[in-house]
Amino acid sequence: MKKKLLIATHSVFADGIKNAMELVTGEQNSVSTLCAYTNDMTEVETPIKEIIDALCDDEELIVTTDIFGGSVNNEFMKYLSKSNIHLIAGVNLPLLFELIMNLESENTVQMIENAIQNAKEQLQYCNPLIQCSITEENF
Repeated sequence: MKKKLLIATHSVFADGIKNAMELVTGEQNSVSTLCAYTNDMTEVETPIKEIIDALCDDEELIVTTDIFGGSVNNEFMKYLSKSNIHLIAGVNLPLLFELIMNLESENTVQMIENAIQNAKEQLQYCNPLIQCSITEENF
């Protein structure tokens, strides 16, 4: 199956994070965005339905949203009975990098689970790391 990646967020965050991702990865033709509640889009039901309806039978759509339980995420939740729709809440750059690098993987579920785990490991509170480093230097 051909995989597509959709970044769907409130306001223009989707376009911004895609732009940042492509600064590192180069242009990604398999990645699109949906910027909800901008001047051009005052509701999400219609554009999301259009995206889902446009999918071919041999395509999988991996959707990343900004907020679990947010309106964009909730609207996509309505389509999870379709086996070719995968939804991830909490998009960030490490997650997108992981997904892009492994988009050709045959096992989509495993690829998504690995990407989420690896992205979680990138979340770090750095202050204690510096304190530990300073303490080690003093000994």
